Amino acid sequence: MERPYIICHMLTSLDGKVVGDYLKTERADLFSDEYAKIHERYGYNAWICGRITMEEHFTFGHQLDLKEDNIPMISRTDYIANKDAKSYAVAVDPSGKLGWTENSIAPWNEDRTEDHIVEVLTEQVSDAYLAHLKNWSLLTHVYFFVDSVY
Repeated sequence: MERPYIICHMLTSLDGKVVGDYLKTERADLFSDEYAKIHERYGYNAWICGRITMEEHFTFGHQLDLKEDNIPMISRTDYIANKDAKSYAVAVDPSGKLGWTENSIAPWNEDRTEDHIVEVLTEQVSDAYLAHLKNWSLLTHVYFFVDSVY
């Protein structure tokens, strides 16, 4: 497997925050436009956000009703469903809280192409959440287990 080439390309405030009112100022429009132009020039095939950003902009706070009853234990091994997708949205979601209802960031979002979802989870994720990803039409999810996320 070829190792990925990673560029950390972010639009932040001087204090390092990536969200906040500073993005709504008139001055920020110029920088946001420039950020988008640079972003497209990279020719990326994946992008990454944390759980809170994904929840706010892509699952819109949707909460899953996960029943823990009669869920068989699911082994904590990497699962790669669609390794041939053209692009990926990587979600760092340590305990599996994101309420995905689709297997990709689809064209319903005018700012994104169809990016298949990659979940980065820890071993603390519930069997019910893994069953949701595997059984509820989300078979193109990809997830990897890491020891911890800081």
